[in-house]
Amino acid sequence: MRYPVVLHNIEYAGFGAIAPDLPHCHCYAETLDGALQKMAETIFQRLEDLRIAGKPIPQPQEVDDLRDNPAFAGGIWAIIDVESV
Repeated sequence: MRYPVVLHNIEYAGFGAIAPDLPHCHCYAETLDGALQKMAETIFQRLEDLRIAGKPIPQPQEVDDLRDNPAFAGGIWAIIDVESV
């Protein structure tokens, strides 16, 4: 599945990342590359947790549908492709 992720540069602190389609799925890293790598791991783990709990796996939305949310203003958008669990 391909989940959109929004990253924000936190001045003097690195990058925070959020996967809007997955509740409680966020991470932090010192670099953009680090945040993307950590986000891929975080998404995979969140999907695994949902699967184990027997909860439905949220379908990813289109970036264009998420982009208008003011909470994500100024963010950098990326797509994280993870294999289904």
